[in-house]
Amino acid sequence: MATDKYESVLIRFNGKNYSAWAFYFKIFVKGKDLWGHIDGSKPAPDKDKEKDEHAKWEVKDAQIMAWILGSVDPNIILNLQPFKTAAEMWNYLKKLYSQHNTARRFQLEHELATIQQGSLSISDFYSSFMNLWAEYTDIVYANLPPEGLSSVQLVHETTKKDQFLMKLRSEFESTRSSLMNREPVPSLDVCLNALFREEQRILTQSTMEQQRSTTVPMAYLAQGKPKGRDLSTIQCFCCKGFGHYASNCSKKFCNYCKKDGHIIKECPTRPPKKSETAYTVSVGSSSTGNSANIAQSASTTPAPPVTPEMIQQMIISAFSALGLSDSVPSKPLLVYQRRKSNTLDQTSTSHRPPPTHSLTADSVPTATLAPLRRSTRVHQPPDSFDSLFSAFIFCT
Repeated sequence: MATDKYESVLIRFNGKNYSAWAFYFKIFVKGKDLWGHIDGSKPAPDKDKEKDEHAKWEVKDAQIMAWILGSVDPNIILNLQPFKTAAEMWNYLKKLYSQHNTARRFQLEHELATIQQGSLSISDFYSSFMNLWAEYTDIVYANLPPEGLSSVQLVHETTKKDQFLMKLRSEFESTRSSLMNREPVPSLDVCLNALFREEQRILTQSTMEQQRSTTVPMAYLAQGKPKGRDLSTIQCFCCKGFGHYASNCSKKFCNYCKKDGHIIKECPTRPPKKSETAYTVSVGSSSTGNSANIAQSASTTPAPPVTPEMIQQMIISAFSALGLSDSVPSKPLLVYQRRKSNTLDQTSTSHRPPPTHSLTADSVPTATLAPLRRSTRVHQPPDSFDSLFSAFIFCT
């Protein structure tokens, strides 16, 4: 029963933590008023003279031995078999694992110089630091005389506080500066309390920033979402129903191919629209006289041939617009235009044979057509009449 209570209090010795184990075990045994069995202040009574007292002493000493065996690793238990008393076991472990030597002291000093807080909390870092410091001071204080021990301990208290503060992360710089600038500088316990409060403040601020970074975009999204149009008033022109657009209609019908699933604009079998071609007649001036150009705009197909019948029809339309329909000859008369004069020649088409082929845009030479000869029944046309006919210039 006592062993169970012991195991719940003390830490287990694994061969590397002797200083911590010995400290706790010593306090535990003193609490049971049995430390005299370890330091020799309560030796075993004479077995021949005091049999009862000796038997009681052996029971208590066996209890201490059981505590020792229950607090060490199994590989260490076998090394303790030759010893018959608790004092012998204690002295063996102290002699073997208590490294009060220069090599161990140098190792501890190096670990104290290189230890950093890193990602540890203040509490975890303080525990790690104090374990190293306690073992280091045990080695240093072991060979000091009692007269000078208190002075060395006072110096070490200041050194311990400075070493601990300088190993903290940079986020505690403001608190560290505030503590070091006090007069007098507070003890390590006061510094530790202030660091705990600063650590809690940093954690709270970090949590609030994380919550703000996740909730603010959602708030903007909820506030900035536009109100949608009421689809109940929207009528689809495909199915004549309400509540959706034709692009999302599930009852699309094509009036061209009479099939479902698409509308006429999306019909794959519908031929594309033919490109429209426009023809214009323009008047241009050069050193050789006026010339007519047949221009084709937006041409994707070849231009149709220009025939005399087409020319005659355009002339008839022009005479009709001017009220000169009686002067229109029955056949088109083609003459050459005088190059150095603005007057119209009276040359008849009888002086040259009429063209035997149709005129196209590709077969237009440099010669130009003059207006038809005037009938004797027609008075001299106005200037606007000459300007009108000068636009109808065609090449033979």
